Amino acid sequence: MPTLGLAGGTSPSLGRAIVTALFSAPHGPQWKIVILSRSRHRPLWLRAVDPEELRVQIRTADYLSVESVAGALKGVDTLISVTSALDGSQRQVQLNLLHAAVKAGCARFAPSQWGFGPTGLEAVSATKGAVEGVWEECMRFQDKIECTRFNHGSFMNYLGHGIFPNPEPRLPEDEQLIRLQEGGGYAKGEDEACQGLHRQGDMKDGSGAFLISLKNGIAELPQRDDGKWPRITLTTMRDVGRFVAYSLELPRWEPSMTMVGETLTMGELLAHAEAVAKRKLDVTVVNSKDLERKLKNVSSDDFMAWLWAELKLAYCRDRLDEGYLEPVVNRLCPEVKPTSVKEYLQSHWMDAD
Repeated sequence: MPTLGLAGGTSPSLGRAIVTALFSAPHGPQWKIVILSRSRHRPLWLRAVDPEELRVQIRTADYLSVESVAGALKGVDTLISVTSALDGSQRQVQLNLLHAAVKAGCARFAPSQWGFGPTGLEAVSATKGAVEGVWEECMRFQDKIECTRFNHGSFMNYLGHGIFPNPEPRLPEDEQLIRLQEGGGYAKGEDEACQGLHRQGDMKDGSGAFLISLKNGIAELPQRDDGKWPRITLTTMRDVGRFVAYSLELPRWEPSMTMVGETLTMGELLAHAEAVAKRKLDVTVVNSKDLERKLKNVSSDDFMAWLWAELKLAYCRDRLDEGYLEPVVNRLCPEVKPTSVKEYLQSHWMDAD
């Protein structure tokens, strides 16, 4: 039975999505899961799906030590990183994970480069530093380990914060656990819609949504300089997990394992939102000049404001590998039928009502 190593896998976002997808996929029992973490703490969602600790083992590792990580990778066949270090160490962590995977004899490795496609991540200055040189280092070891980059575009789940503009009241732990058990690791409502994504979006209503805040009826959408709507690829967190789970069964990985929930224009996204909400939204349109002016005034300490402006500027460019992606995993894993934007909005809008 092969073993998947998941660096940062206790996260309620991508870690949870991949683990729960493996549990629910037909081939789930064929994979053991080893989570690499800085501590042995088992989050509530993991306790809900693996109460007896029979299917997931947590091993502690110091990501800044190749020796520590290599020791934790004993018996691991495939290592996937979902780490998201915001302290400036993200790039070094990926390099250390790669070197440790080679040292431990792993067959496959995927660094944490989720989001835009490979060239897109390097085209956005806010994300460039975390990925620069990592893939080149992976290629240095291509005779020893098979590597890929998993990319999914933007998370559809940011729209969920606009459906649930206020955080749900925190329940006692035993009640939370019951709800998570009933939902296979996801509690019905906001948790099921946002799937662990933090309220980091830049909508002016403070909802934490990005691009559209449905409940409060507002949108801020990038537009190309020629006045046309750019394209955007949106994928739910859980669909990313399902695509990754099925990808583990493939005999060979492509260098870029891009996955697509749906690619549509910003105008189509707006139309879906207005149809679900049954009203016109108050739309602010921004172009590249607006965003370039904004970037000049963003504090160097405000990383998220910088990131959102950079992402919207990338959407304005309407380039392949930045705002929108060509599907690869969809073709290789046709069993996965991803959620469309319309399906996502309709499902969770009804839950919120």
